[in-house]
Amino acid sequence: MSLKGFNNIYDQTLNNELQDNLIEYFDWHLLDKANYFNIELNEQSYSGSDYSLLQITNNSTFEGGEAWDGFRKNWVWQSGVNPSGFAPPLVGTDDDYPGIEGVYVDDTFYPADVTGPYAHNVDYFNGRVIFDNPIPLNSKVQAEFSYKYINVVYATSVPWLREFYFNTLDPSNRESVSIPPEMQIQLPAIAVEIVPQRTMKPYELGALGQFVETDVLFHCIAEDDMTRNKLVDIVSMQNDSIIPMFDTNKMAEARAFPINSYGYPVAGALRYPDLVSNFPGNSFLLKDVNVQVIDMINSNLHAGVVRFTTEYITSTF
Repeated sequence: MSLKGFNNIYDQTLNNELQDNLIEYFDWHLLDKANYFNIELNEQSYSGSDYSLLQITNNSTFEGGEAWDGFRKNWVWQSGVNPSGFAPPLVGTDDDYPGIEGVYVDDTFYPADVTGPYAHNVDYFNGRVIFDNPIPLNSKVQAEFSYKYINVVYATSVPWLREFYFNTLDPSNRESVSIPPEMQIQLPAIAVEIVPQRTMKPYELGALGQFVETDVLFHCIAEDDMTRNKLVDIVSMQNDSIIPMFDTNKMAEARAFPINSYGYPVAGALRYPDLVSNFPGNSFLLKDVNVQVIDMINSNLHAGVVRFTTEYITSTF
C-alpha cells in the first residue's frame, strides 16, 4: 500500500496544476483575441504624457537608476500573436531575447543583446527595464512595448500588501503611486482561485480511474460595470469547454520553465501552446457555471464571481 495521487512530495499536485493551467490558458487565449495595446516611441496620451517614458521604480530593493517602470505592468513577451484586423504586439524576432527589441536612453537605441553600460533585462510581469548597472538618474528612458489590458492573476498568490489602482491607462497618474508594480493590481483583472472543496466518483465499473470535481472561482474586477460585465461574459461563456493541460512536473524535470528566477523570459521561452505540445498532460472540463455579481464598497470598483466545477479524470487512485 502507498499514498496515491502523486509520486513524491516535490510533485505539483492537482489543485496547483489546475490553477496554473487555467491562468496560462486564459492569459494566452485572451492575448490571441487582441488583449493588448501597442505603445510606440513618443506616443502621447490625451493628457499630454508620454506613454513610452519609463520612470525610476519605487521599489527600494533596487539601486537608484537601476530599474525603470512603465506606466502599465504585464508586458507582452510572447511572439506569434496576430489576431485578424489588429497589428501584432511589439515584440522582436530574436528567439534568444523574447519580447521587446531593446530600450532607448537619451534618444539612443540599445538592443536587447547590448553589452556594456546599457546592458539590461526586462521584467515583463512588472513592466520594468532593469539595467545591469545603474544609469544616471536624469536619463530619459523609453521603450516600445505592448501591455496586456486584462490581467489574469492568482487570487491567493498576490502579495499580502496589495492595492487596486484606478485610471492606470493614463500615464500622468503614475506620480501619485507610492508602491511598486509588484504590490499593485491594475484593472481590469481576472483572479483565479481554487476552492478547497472536492468530490470524487468512479469513472467506470471495475476501473481504477475516478472523476475528480474541483470548484474554481474567477473574480472579475473592473473600474466600471460594463467592463465587469464583459469579463463575466468572457469567462462564463467557456462553460462546457475542454481545457488541455501541460504537465508541470514534466516541465520541471526538463528544466523548461519559460521564466527564470528573476522574472525574465529565457532564451526560447515556451508559450502556453508550446507547453501543452511539449509536456502534454490530461485535459479537464469546465462545467456547471454559476455567476454572482458583487456590490463593492468603492463606487469605482465593480466585481463579479464566476464559479465553475472542473472535472478531471485520473487513473492514479
